[in-house]
Amino acid sequence: MLEKVKSLRGILYKKMVEKQEPVEELIPGFSVQKPKRIVEFPSTDDLTKINIIYPLMEPFSYANIKWDAENKELMYLVLEPKLTEEEQQLLKKLSEGLIELIDVDLSAVNDFSKAITYLQNNVLKVIKEFGLRPSQQQFIKLMYYIYRDFIGFNEIEPLLQDPNIEDISCDGVGVTIYVIHRKFGSLKTNIVFKNLDYLRQYVIKLSERTGRYVSYAEPILAGTLPDGSRVSATLAGDVATRGPVFTIRKFSEKPFSPIDQLELKTVDSEILAYFWYLMEHGISLLIIGGVATGKTSLLNTLCMFIPPEAKIVSIEDTRELKIPNDHWIPSLARVGFGIPTPTGEKYGEVTLFDLLKESFRQNPDYVIVGEVRGAEAYVMFQGMSSGHPSISTFHAGSVDTLIKRLITAPIELSPTLIESLDVIAVMIHAREKGKSARRMKEVIEVESVNPKTDEVKTRTIFAWDPITDTYKKVGESIKIEKVTLAKGGDIEYAKKEIERRKRIIEWLKAKNIRDYIEVTKLINLYYKEPEKLMEMIGEEFEGPVKETPRIEPQKQRIAVEVPREKKRRRISLLSLLGLKLLKGNI
Repeated sequence: MLEKVKSLRGILYKKMVEKQEPVEELIPGFSVQKPKRIVEFPSTDDLTKINIIYPLMEPFSYANIKWDAENKELMYLVLEPKLTEEEQQLLKKLSEGLIELIDVDLSAVNDFSKAITYLQNNVLKVIKEFGLRPSQQQFIKLMYYIYRDFIGFNEIEPLLQDPNIEDISCDGVGVTIYVIHRKFGSLKTNIVFKNLDYLRQYVIKLSERTGRYVSYAEPILAGTLPDGSRVSATLAGDVATRGPVFTIRKFSEKPFSPIDQLELKTVDSEILAYFWYLMEHGISLLIIGGVATGKTSLLNTLCMFIPPEAKIVSIEDTRELKIPNDHWIPSLARVGFGIPTPTGEKYGEVTLFDLLKESFRQNPDYVIVGEVRGAEAYVMFQGMSSGHPSISTFHAGSVDTLIKRLITAPIELSPTLIESLDVIAVMIHAREKGKSARRMKEVIEVESVNPKTDEVKTRTIFAWDPITDTYKKVGESIKIEKVTLAKGGDIEYAKKEIERRKRIIEWLKAKNIRDYIEVTKLINLYYKEPEKLMEMIGEEFEGPVKETPRIEPQKQRIAVEVPREKKRRRISLLSLLGLKLLKGNI
């Protein structure tokens, strides 16, 4: 392989790069259409009748979800153009030529159309130099595979383009790749990495795209792809005994808006209105749940309720948050270099703990931590207790588990600090008949902590009913009363305000306004001009009524008339005194 590359450098590099001869484009242009919306799937309880085809990268790749009668399970099949042996040899030759010719990282080119044009021009150069004569149909097919492997992520690229897929998992060499589908749950695909060296090189490619380093000495990779998807991979075979493995947790380019969460039944309109009011008034919130329960997605959604003028500082170890607020400082932890120091840290390492300490010096209105799991929790709760609203996610299945994890090693938080936390949202991943669904199991408020027994007293406000798949209000909020009275507001008006916001959310759903940018604009409009938004939904805005002290009519007249008499009497005496002075009588 190396000898071939060297020989190609002698021929291609000198003739094409140094001369820079113009290439005549004799073959039609290549283009790919990526999906722009999430497919709506028909509801059916009989899985054996499912046979759905929808586009991934038109007109080349499609997804086919259908029942496999032999294995008695649903399958996710990626449909791509098939190459003949001749076309496979031609693709190999073109790929080797392109490796020598391309001098930029195509994945780093922000303009998709420019990357396609650059790639196509170089393919045409290689074809012309080698004297190849592919037909138009062959050229288009070859361009798809070259695009998939050079700009995309090889066999996984169609899966990454499917907005319905949440998770992609490769468990080793010769093992079928599995995906988590938002509608049908865990599905087996028809993609398999059969070659050990190829899979190892693929994991290295993932590490390069994340900007991280992976090797036999440091075989574990944790990073973020350019589109925001999270990658966890292991390179060494003695660590992952079935060969290199990787998991890609896809992160949508467009975060879920409150209306998206409503459509997915993750929450209902009353819960969203409740959080909208509390987020405006600066509460501290912890979203807890197991793995892949939708914690970060919900965190991103609730951040859209933060007032537009508020200053936000976010802290993450892998970039996932996308907050539609101009006054936002996103911070990212950094992996260190070299041999660890005696304290266990590497040189140049910037941890969540370091970023969190620094964030409170920036005087933020909200501190948002992607996930707390260690010593940074202590700093965050100290910030809460000093009046800095903080929002984060945490791995715990229940409130009891949360408290136990907080007060024991390695966090070892003082139970009295937990009282500074206002609300806990518990998320679960419910599965029924293969279907995947995230639900907010409970919304719980922290009332108090007994300083003698360290017992945490809580109150459940909302709860999910799994039988009816609906949400019920099971208690009255004390936090709404707390934040309202703290700002001199009226409790009854606060309740009306939450009800009004509930109607706004339902109006947005009825109008199918789901894009997170559009939803955020209307939320911000309500903060600035509530009358205008209420007029849009066909209602009249009723502002808070300013209460005046109740005074009896008779007492009110006395209270007004007596001072006036005294004032007139005082003026008349001064006037007489002035006249006498002028006349010289005194």
